[in-house]
Amino acid sequence: MHHFWPTLIKPLLDLLSPRRLIEIGAGDGRNSRQIARWASSCQAHCDLVDPAPSFDLEGLAARHPGRVVAHRRRSLDVLDRLLPADVVLIDGDHNWYTVYHELMTIYGDAASLPEQAPVVLCHDVGWPYGRRDLYYDPASIPEAHRQPCRVGAVRPDATGIARLGLNPGFCHAEQEGGPRNGVRTAIEDALQGRTEAFRTVWIPIFHGLAILVPKPWLERHRELGAWLDRLEPGPALRGLYQRAEYERCLGNIDRLFLQGLRSDAQPTGDNTAGRPFTTSLPDGLVKTIQQGTLEYRYKGLKMVLNPFDLANYLALLDKLRPATIFEIGVYEGGRSLWLADNLAALGIDAQIIAVDLAPPADLGNDRVRCLTGNARHLADVLTAAELEALPHPFLVIEDSAHDLETCAQVLDFFHGYLRSGDYIVVEDGILHSLMEPDAAEPALAPPSLAVAGFLETHGSDYAIDTESCDRFGFNATFQPNGWLRRR
Repeated sequence: MHHFWPTLIKPLLDLLSPRRLIEIGAGDGRNSRQIARWASSCQAHCDLVDPAPSFDLEGLAARHPGRVVAHRRRSLDVLDRLLPADVVLIDGDHNWYTVYHELMTIYGDAASLPEQAPVVLCHDVGWPYGRRDLYYDPASIPEAHRQPCRVGAVRPDATGIARLGLNPGFCHAEQEGGPRNGVRTAIEDALQGRTEAFRTVWIPIFHGLAILVPKPWLERHRELGAWLDRLEPGPALRGLYQRAEYERCLGNIDRLFLQGLRSDAQPTGDNTAGRPFTTSLPDGLVKTIQQGTLEYRYKGLKMVLNPFDLANYLALLDKLRPATIFEIGVYEGGRSLWLADNLAALGIDAQIIAVDLAPPADLGNDRVRCLTGNARHLADVLTAAELEALPHPFLVIEDSAHDLETCAQVLDFFHGYLRSGDYIVVEDGILHSLMEPDAAEPALAPPSLAVAGFLETHGSDYAIDTESCDRFGFNATFQPNGWLRRR
């Protein structure tokens, strides 16, 4: 839904001046952050609802106290308690059952609408989910309301499950169309018998957006009708938009297919999509380097840093000249002291904030400040006010627990504070070569999985720093694709 923010959602909010908003389905937060900022600046209240967001939902709410409230729950469990609202944005579970019952909760089941019936914006009313159910969790949908479904891809030129298409890892209705199937069908069913109570506008691009406006809003805001008139395309333009959307979706599928064909290649440049997490370092060499790395010390303290990345960090310090370095995971503190000494040697005035569950008591260097904290709960030790006051550029080094959930939470936490040019480095994505050295296709290590998931969501915001990754050969680093620069 974030595609619609600058030209449609924000102008509509500015026009209506709503006091209470609800967003169902926060996803990666791109739209939620815009709504939160708008609500704060306009003294409005916003409820954000998502059972499994892919960013720090509570952290966003904490940055807008009194204006934004996070609800990590399913919409149908909390929606009735959040109403009434002026505007509701629906972009959550894209299936008939959920959307139909969301709308029935909002508008009731009577022919007449509630006095405070809100304006609703509903995403994914076009292809692929306008006429086909998607189930993030099929078990959460009552069996009687669940289409026959299975995991597989969908494409606009096929009504069944396709071999090659969009979202191949999701559970979809096996067939497109028919009763009680898809988001648009849910809207039509929920409005059945009372369509005259609404002005409804269908926007047929970016997977489709429906704007449902109860008639009283048109009476209270005389300019709203003319604004909606300008949005609604005529028959000729609507057909053109639909054709362009069809070609756009097929083009995206072709792009994903070509990326898959290149999965064994070694692309260069700052691209984030399609670059494999493989390394040119032989598995046997990785193992012997790791053995030496575990024994290497700086000023008597283990630093667990291999020779490739010693050189990479030193080059990055000189290039970036960071003002603040965050070490998430400190161990004995050898790297902290090494960083501090090299900052001094390079004439860089920077501080190092080192966070660990059990940090060293005293490293004896004024540049290094050790904090006791959990990488999964960084907001407990790094407050928003402090982070916003610290000088940039930032260099963040995530080297904590090396499990998927922790790495993902560290990435999501710092994403909200990184500015253009800042860096975040996720350590030890090469661990798969140590864990499964003889596998023909070893699974990605958790840190690499976290990076891949983060880039899938935020790829447009970050570039892989291939200068660091490929300095000594393709991904000749213990952080393959893990050197990320904020665009």
